[in-house]
Amino acid sequence: MKKSPLPVQNMQRSDKNVAGKEALVKLLRWHFGHADFRGKQMEAIQAVLSGRDCFCLMPTGGGKSICYQIPALAKPGIVLVVSPLIALMENQVIALKEKGIAAEYLSSTQTTHVRNKIHEDLDSGKPSVRLLYVTPELIATKGFMLKLRKIHSRGLLNLIAIDEAHCISSWGHDFRPSYRQLSTLRDSLADVPVLALTATAAPKVQKDVIDSLSLRNPLVLKSSFNRPNIFYEVRYKDLLDNAYTDLSNLLKSCGNICAIIYCLERTTCDDLSVHLSSTGISSAAYHAGLNSKLRSTVLDDWLSSKKQVIVATVAFGSWGTW
Repeated sequence: MKKSPLPVQNMQRSDKNVAGKEALVKLLRWHFGHADFRGKQMEAIQAVLSGRDCFCLMPTGGGKSICYQIPALAKPGIVLVVSPLIALMENQVIALKEKGIAAEYLSSTQTTHVRNKIHEDLDSGKPSVRLLYVTPELIATKGFMLKLRKIHSRGLLNLIAIDEAHCISSWGHDFRPSYRQLSTLRDSLADVPVLALTATAAPKVQKDVIDSLSLRNPLVLKSSFNRPNIFYEVRYKDLLDNAYTDLSNLLKSCGNICAIIYCLERTTCDDLSVHLSSTGISSAAYHAGLNSKLRSTVLDDWLSSKKQVIVATVAFGSWGTW
């Protein structure tokens, strides 16, 4: 059953009340069912609610999405989320809607009717959407930037969250030229706080992200990458008779599994997925060489347990909402 949103207007008698720990924890418990925040989440949320830019480095699974989802619930208006993968945007929006949170995404994969309904809501006096997910390519279009400026002029744009922010850096391993266009956001929307999030950023990449996005005196938060709930084991492929067979046997020994296997090359993803399937383990490859519709199908199949294993390159990224 969907939960009704907490009465936001009762939680913003002042900026101090909006960013107060008690009010934020109440939102977290009501909408997401978690007893308290983890790591640097609270610091990031309070920073952006106070209007300060923030650079947040958290490990995959560290809860980066909460850092912009809670601010969207803490005050009226819209939080704009820039994300590089349509399939991941779609997944987050579905999960948020199931929790009764008004979220939408805009992409070329949607029908004209769906996109028009979202635009009509954005153009209305009181848009219902709280979280709007878009790709960096959409940000780069003049038409959408004009719409953002109009939303901003009505005092409705509260935060710009840039997920996978390392993609803006030419020093990063996953550089995307379209991310460079995000530098125009600060020029057009100077007083809107920007939250840059990533799970991977060497010092040189971190500085490049901050400079490229023109973050002003940002709060820089770095969470520990120690994951005590994860077991690490190293097996040397040169010492194995057959690495694929060894991996297949390991997965079967785990029983009813749900797993991600990361590979360096797309062809390895394809080959390993075929091998696993031939041994009775339902699997699918996921990489940038597949079209967006197929990647979305693979992700949906894995999330719904139709597929046990995804064999992916780093294009798979982080899919969770917590």
